Amino acid sequence: MRDVIDRVWSMLSAGANAAATRSPFTMLQAATVGLDGGPKVRTIVLRGVSPEAGSLIFHTDVRSEKVLELGKDPRISLLGCDLDAGIQIRLEGVARMVDSLEERMALWKLSRPHSLIVYRAQLAPGTPIASPEEAHTAPGNTPDSMAGFENFCLVTVDVQKIDYLDLSPNRHARAKFCRQDGAWHGGWVTP
Repeated sequence: MRDVIDRVWSMLSAGANAAATRSPFTMLQAATVGLDGGPKVRTIVLRGVSPEAGSLIFHTDVRSEKVLELGKDPRISLLGCDLDAGIQIRLEGVARMVDSLEERMALWKLSRPHSLIVYRAQLAPGTPIASPEEAHTAPGNTPDSMAGFENFCLVTVDVQKIDYLDLSPNRHARAKFCRQDGAWHGGWVTP
């Protein structure tokens, strides 16, 4: 089973390190419990992976509903799928907001300018507007490199469960893993 869990973390690592070529696991679907108690799903961009710690990192706007939702109930489920290879990875874990200014600053500085545009918006995500242009900094107003940092929230997900599904043409297999005492334990289950 070690080869399967290593493959999962390798695919997730490729997703987080997709600077040159985007991986199928760069963008994951994240499900949270909404403030109204209902399910909420949105796409996040995977920014970091630590197989040793069993954790993933993404960033979001601190003003977003997902931050409020995770503050109320930190449980999160993530889904990634490589349709060409027939691979699906489902993850369950607990999210926590990173308080460390140094960690937040390090990822901010590594981020591409276009990925930071949303944090520079004067309005919080989900605010009603008359046109898309109202959501962004006015043209000609080039912000300094730290503009929007106060809205930049770094989220770490401590993964507790992994469900790996391989539906490639020559193989239909599924494995489930649970993290206990810092180690992954798992086995095969019927797809």
